[in-house]
Amino acid sequence: MAQAMIDQLVANARAAADEFKTFTQEQVDKITAAMDEVSVANEVMLGEMAVEETGIGRADHKAIKNHLGAHIVYEYFKDKKSVGVIEEKEGVKYVAEPFGVLAAATPTTNPTSTVMFKSLIAMKTRNTIIFACHPRAQKCSVKAAELMRDAAVAAGAPANCIQWIDTPSIEATGMLFNHPDVNLILATGGNAMVKSAYSSGHPAIGVGAGNTPVFVSKSANLSVAVNNVIASKTFDNGTICSSDQSMIFDDQATCDEAVKLLIERGAYLVKPEEKAQLEAVMFDKERGVPAMQIVGKSPQAIAKLAGIEIPEDAKLLLVPLTCIGEEDWFSHEKLSPVLGYICFKDTDTAIDEAKKQLLWGGAGHTAVVHAQDEEILDKFAMEIPANRLLLNQPAVHGSVGLIYNKLPPSLTLGCGTDGNNYLGNNINYSDLLSIKTVAARIVDYERDE
Repeated sequence: MAQAMIDQLVANARAAADEFKTFTQEQVDKITAAMDEVSVANEVMLGEMAVEETGIGRADHKAIKNHLGAHIVYEYFKDKKSVGVIEEKEGVKYVAEPFGVLAAATPTTNPTSTVMFKSLIAMKTRNTIIFACHPRAQKCSVKAAELMRDAAVAAGAPANCIQWIDTPSIEATGMLFNHPDVNLILATGGNAMVKSAYSSGHPAIGVGAGNTPVFVSKSANLSVAVNNVIASKTFDNGTICSSDQSMIFDDQATCDEAVKLLIERGAYLVKPEEKAQLEAVMFDKERGVPAMQIVGKSPQAIAKLAGIEIPEDAKLLLVPLTCIGEEDWFSHEKLSPVLGYICFKDTDTAIDEAKKQLLWGGAGHTAVVHAQDEEILDKFAMEIPANRLLLNQPAVHGSVGLIYNKLPPSLTLGCGTDGNNYLGNNINYSDLLSIKTVAARIVDYERDE
């Protein structure tokens, strides 16, 4: 039964892809403009719907993520070519063609924003897309897909340009990923799902775990650094994979002052006996991941689970670390407003420990440094195995692009080969283009005679 359903979805997508391939740039731009308009009109409603269904994160922040994943992405690519000859230089024409049928998995942490993002970049590139949504976010994800599809079709897109699995399951997702007529997989979610995409036999664009280290040098503008960490770590209750996981210091006085500022600005400093209580509820130790019961929950909700009383206005839980590594569970990825911190004796050691944190828990993803010393900024950038090195900016807001920097806006962040991904960039519409090159002969004919 499931196989017949997947076969029909893919057949529909294939027919739509064949039609879509004939569209002009003008037609494509009309479609994406209509999708942008609908996304903006519904971003708040979809944010509320996502939190209501999943119980994860904050509705106001979900709305911001919806805005980024759709409107900001649209603004980034709206004037860029994605059909036909998109560039010509040195006698070579670069011709953009679609891949065809895309299969896309979406996570429970960013359910509506990811659907809108992937729908938009698929339509911009004349690819059709089939979603396998996370079962715990099926209702809100499908609503986002319906809105995007209806807007696209009303603007002239093929009827089955955007589809989804009605009854989600691991089995159905596997059938979709392994279907012979799927051309490319866009996998955003847990490690098991990403691994399934890579083992499908199809080209796949995947992501990896974050576990972002934030190195705060003694040369940092400490007040700004603390504000950046709070803004980033508390955004949507820490659900974005690039959110800060450990603050790493190279100077005890700087560390002490930062902790003082964090507490003054809303952090709750966890006591040693409370740390053990938190650890008991926060981690699924068999799987080595955060426990679902704490992902995206408020500090108050997490503290209550652990039997800890904290102020109603506390913004995050601040946990002192004993080390970076498997021996201290709080240096794992936490996907919640819980932040670890630790101090080392010097800059070289601190940078080595930031590198260590990434290599065992978030290789290739994102790392942040706060420093005013250019040599330290350069050293960190050269030595840390991350594809997004963010200098003096919030981890979350910097990693998704176009807020604090000129990175392409994206909700799918590649981790490169360090993170077992093919791509390490902020995935955007250009990654969904199959580029054909047409090379003119520039050698003098007379030389061949």
